[in-house]
Amino acid sequence: MSRPFRRFAFAAIVVLLAVVPDQGSATQQSVAASAPASDMWLGPEVTASLDALFAVPQGSPGYAVAVIKDGRFVYKRGFGLANLDDNIPITPDTSFHLASVSKQFTAAAIALLILDHKIALSDPVSRYIPEAAKFGADLRIEHLVYMTSGLPDYTDLPRERGVPWMTFYYFTRDEAIATVLKSGKLEFAPGTQWAYRNINYMLLTKIVEVVSHESFADFMQERIFRPLGMMHTEINDDSTEVIPHRATGYAARPDPRVTKELAAAGIHIKPGDGWVRLVRVSPHFGGSGIFTSLNDLLLWDQNWYSGSLKGMKFTDLMNRRQKFQHDKDNDAFGLVWRTRYSHPMLDYSGGDTDTSTYMARFPDQHLTVICLSNMPLGDAEGKAGKVMDVLRTAGKL
Repeated sequence: MSRPFRRFAFAAIVVLLAVVPDQGSATQQSVAASAPASDMWLGPEVTASLDALFAVPQGSPGYAVAVIKDGRFVYKRGFGLANLDDNIPITPDTSFHLASVSKQFTAAAIALLILDHKIALSDPVSRYIPEAAKFGADLRIEHLVYMTSGLPDYTDLPRERGVPWMTFYYFTRDEAIATVLKSGKLEFAPGTQWAYRNINYMLLTKIVEVVSHESFADFMQERIFRPLGMMHTEINDDSTEVIPHRATGYAARPDPRVTKELAAAGIHIKPGDGWVRLVRVSPHFGGSGIFTSLNDLLLWDQNWYSGSLKGMKFTDLMNRRQKFQHDKDNDAFGLVWRTRYSHPMLDYSGGDTDTSTYMARFPDQHLTVICLSNMPLGDAEGKAGKVMDVLRTAGKL
């Protein structure tokens, strides 16, 4: 799946890290302090094949990987280091920035308010955000959810201070929203075309706050994270906050594109071997901004079948597709419907300065694959695809 680079807060890093170079010998970084999830369903040969897919050099950043079957882990591993400064390994408790995989959680907040009968998909956005009235009454919540609003993305508009829209340069959700609202111009009439724009999901979080009369972070804790037992999941709306077990992002220092792209942004690095540390210092959220772990994502996945949040009506709404005046009709609520191996699949991919993420669910198989990396283009989606191929070959999918 290929999405526009604008989904990343730091698009240049995504371009320059298309290939993460080898950092030394092929010696695999030891599987990090995560007891192997042994399961007769998977079997030792398949487990060994999956382990081999994620071998990383000693002292390298890496991956957290999981396969969930019927609501339980049949495979979960950490490979490489979450923090190179202190040699801290990646484990199933390591907290990764989900980047765009966060969108399904933003959409879940909207789903809950719909099921509470407090909002409707057909409501005009201006009912909750009066400044959006300049875009007309035809701009509705459904257009934000399904990426067909016609709104320009903030990354395509200049910042008032003249600095780039990069996570190295502090900016908030509210600054991004204000910039788009100030533009007062749509790229196309709502519902007539599809365009991936993070601003859609930023505006959805604003609607949640207006309706609930509390911060988006508080709403998510009260209505989703705590009820599901996701005690190590949070909205990163404050860049000064300490996040336990956080995975730091890294890029390969020797790659000349790293130096070139960072220098173009006014960031100069020393030449040499090793890694460049990449830090998310812009606490925007909605289209991204959630930090969580494999262990917490298991609880989120279980809800898809258990209906712990508002019953199965919640899952049905999250799965919902809608037809507009364009050909793309496979979007759901912060997710995308596809077909793989003749099975329906819901997935989403994410990337940012500090992360590469991917999550795919096969609802009819009750099987989910998750891959999280602290290398911006550790190619989590591609790696997860290889996991699925192994499972398919072994007759597990």
